[in-house]
Amino acid sequence: MGMKAIFLNRLYKHKIDANFVMSMDHTLRVFNQAKHFRYQAEVRELRGVKAKNSVSIHQQLKQRYGLNDYYANSAVQEGRALLSAQRELKNMYMRESIS
Repeated sequence: MGMKAIFLNRLYKHKIDANFVMSMDHTLRVFNQAKHFRYQAEVRELRGVKAKNSVSIHQQLKQRYGLNDYYANSAVQEGRALLSAQRELKNMYMRESIS
């Protein structure tokens, strides 16, 4: 098996244009808010709370947070993945507590 050398260029905030840093900060904050909204919507659905809105969660994220399709899809997928991971952890804990 051959070895590969990987070199990374590390970015430092103080060496990057301040406007770019602020833009990235804003983008990450909005994305995390959208992801949290998606996760909470999924939890409400699992608890049996009917959605009042007939608009898809993807469209809701786009409208509410001003996201494009890429970020809206990513928030939907990450919210779903988080819930799936939590389910798996719960099952794992349950199996461990029984043994």
